[in-house]
Amino acid sequence: MGFFVCEMMGRFESSNNKKEVIMKVEYKSLFLGVLLGIVGVFCIFYLFGDIQTEFSFTTGEPKHKIDKNIEVRIEKTNENGEDITNVFLKGTGDVTRDELEKELEKILQKQGIDRKTSNMNIEMDIQS
Repeated sequence: MGFFVCEMMGRFESSNNKKEVIMKVEYKSLFLGVLLGIVGVFCIFYLFGDIQTEFSFTTGEPKHKIDKNIEVRIEKTNENGEDITNVFLKGTGDVTRDELEKELEKILQKQGIDRKTSNMNIEMDIQS
């Protein structure tokens, strides 16, 4: 009976050693896989070139709404033989009236519309 117990303890110890060796190989494989994945991603970024990435981390509520969105709609109509240009500006987020007016000037200049000589109706709406 004593021989049998010693034999079983010997087998149990040898199986534990095999498990430790197997675990070490798995950790090495895991580390190798993660490392190859990271290197692969950076290689793809390098090959494709001009990729801009941005990382931002904030906690809590932001003090100001960073989101700015300006929508401009221009409608040209002809009423009773008179050309009328209706311009609708809608700003959402942290947009000021000055920013809406600057955007209006850029759009009018791009469209070739003179603000002083044309018959124009302008509506501005700011939603915060």
